[in-house]
Amino acid sequence: MNKRKYKIVRLYIIALLCIVFFFFLENSNIISELVEKSNKFRYGSFGTFLLTGLFKYGLLVVGISIIIIMSFMLIRERTKTS
Repeated sequence: MNKRKYKIVRLYIIALLCIVFFFFLENSNIISELVEKSNKFRYGSFGTFLLTGLFKYGLLVVGISIIIIMSFMLIRERTKTS
């Protein structure tokens, strides 16, 4: 396999890891424990809840968008050469 194919496979693996990590954060109680511990600070748990939510859903958006963009580019390349 050439370098281009390795890059494509690597991007798909990164996308799948992002989606798997999102589901891990969604189904675990790590975020709820973190929010409970941050209640003791000055601004409460809102900042922590906001940042963890942005991180979690950012992982999902990045994972799905990489898959969609790479698939679209590969399909477009196949139809151009045919």
